[in-house]
Amino acid sequence: MRRKIIMHVGPTNSGKTHMALRALAAAKSGLYAGPLRLLAHEIWERLNKGQIVPLDMFPEGDAEPDTTINTDTVEETGTKKPTLRKQGSSKYVRQCNLRTGEEFRVVSDSASLLSCTVEMAALDTQLDVAVVDEIQMIADPARGSAWTMAVLGIAARELHLCGEEAAVPVVEEILKHTGDELVVNRYERLTPLVVQNESLYGDLSHVQKGDCVVTFSRNNIFALKKRVEESTGLLCAVAYGKLPPEIRSEQAALFNDPHSGYDVIVASDAIGMGLNLKIKRVVFEVLTKFDGYVERPLSVSQIKQIAGRAGRYGLHGEPGGFVTTLYPEDLPRLKSALSTPPEALTYAVIDPSESWMEDVAQILHPESSIQALFEVPSYVSKVRPPFRAALPSKLEDMVKFIDTRARDMLLADKLMLKNCPTSWREPSALDILAQITHLYKREVQVDLDAVLAVAPLMSTLECVEKWMSGGVVPAPEKLKKALRVLEDMHKTLVLYLWLGFRNYMAFHQAEEAHTLKERVEKALDWCLRQVSGQHDEEAFEKVKQGRAADELEYYQKRRAKEAKDAEVKKGVVFAEVVAAARRASSRNG
Repeated sequence: MRRKIIMHVGPTNSGKTHMALRALAAAKSGLYAGPLRLLAHEIWERLNKGQIVPLDMFPEGDAEPDTTINTDTVEETGTKKPTLRKQGSSKYVRQCNLRTGEEFRVVSDSASLLSCTVEMAALDTQLDVAVVDEIQMIADPARGSAWTMAVLGIAARELHLCGEEAAVPVVEEILKHTGDELVVNRYERLTPLVVQNESLYGDLSHVQKGDCVVTFSRNNIFALKKRVEESTGLLCAVAYGKLPPEIRSEQAALFNDPHSGYDVIVASDAIGMGLNLKIKRVVFEVLTKFDGYVERPLSVSQIKQIAGRAGRYGLHGEPGGFVTTLYPEDLPRLKSALSTPPEALTYAVIDPSESWMEDVAQILHPESSIQALFEVPSYVSKVRPPFRAALPSKLEDMVKFIDTRARDMLLADKLMLKNCPTSWREPSALDILAQITHLYKREVQVDLDAVLAVAPLMSTLECVEKWMSGGVVPAPEKLKKALRVLEDMHKTLVLYLWLGFRNYMAFHQAEEAHTLKERVEKALDWCLRQVSGQHDEEAFEKVKQGRAADELEYYQKRRAKEAKDAEVKKGVVFAEVVAAARRASSRNG
């Protein structure tokens, strides 16, 4: 198959994803592959509800434009009626299933469209149209291989790649060897982004409605939130990486609702991707970020992506957005970064296959550290430019855990741990993962209650639920402590679901995990509102009701039968080996 590759490239707020989504909605078969499950869920929902007008259809009827979509979209010039609609129409409905690392939602067994995270993109099915979002992540050390495989492997007659201009050279190099046709569509920012001449001079009383104050640690976010609320009387929503995507989305909705009372948002770089925010001005508290070891300056790309969230097209009465810094010493660097052209990507990351890793493992000494196995590809693999062998990020922390906690596990299980969604530098996350590996090795089936027992997760959730039902508002420090524990619990449940999606026989309590996850999200929502002193349920319930309306019907699907059968066989073999070892140990004893 000779594919037609269409790149849609431009800065944030240029509308570069718009036409690609309309082409997908018009396709007989296709998929959307994005970097976040939040984005995959959003496209899944809008296709099923008929909110995206297919490219081969003219928008009809009176409809409001959808200004809540998080992908980079905009209405076409000359089109009076919106092609991305706030209210769906049965005329535009396309049945679409959803597949992420944690779940597979099936609206219809005959659905011809799939919305997924990039890692879950189908590479073995011929499609009419595929859309791959945020193509610049092809060079990301941790996840770039998924984008590389999507570009090389998605069998779509028309493949749309959306993202930054920096990705064009590396994609051009890749396609020199595939024989595919390449078309590059370039987009300009649709509203001006103005760097203000002055900072706030450290005075938070100058924060205004519509501002997003950006900082890069969880503690700073809550400290700034408190100081802004005390200085201005304005309530602040929050968004940061450890907050579950579902809750970030709720906080964004509160900030976007002019009647909610939340007129400012204090956020980390979590706003750079996957959240649609009606930001008028971005204020950087700092231009550095702790990387786990030292404070490092933000890259030009990071500054541009965050600053570009200001003044999204169609969300403000007057066009344009503004950006400044809290302190004057940071302003020159901000201006320099925003005037610097994007640096072209020079390589695409690629991971070796599991079978290749197994072959290498057979050659290495049995007592070798897993680090040797992970580093071999970067030294011995004959990867030609523009490809580069992947080297796991946070390798030292990951290797230490696997060598000490999972040394006697099968290689396939070690590779599963390598890719699992955990924080390798957080002691609480490693405690949970240690408990999981211990239970897996000892019992084969991993009981969810036993995983949660490693920390006061359930007791904290039940305590917060008592506060909620009893109308009790505890002291701020108690609330913040509960928030931390609930965030850890949510990550634990997501990890369990991720593992269960790959080995359902061992991690068999997916339904219980989903139920608990929903309870945790409600408790997190409640805690965040109490931290702001916002005890009025009206605004919050309005947001919740809007999102609950017209919920799609679907069922959860496990892995494909062949994969499940293989897992069952693997589980049976493993159980037999364990049983034999125990019998032998008993005889020797």
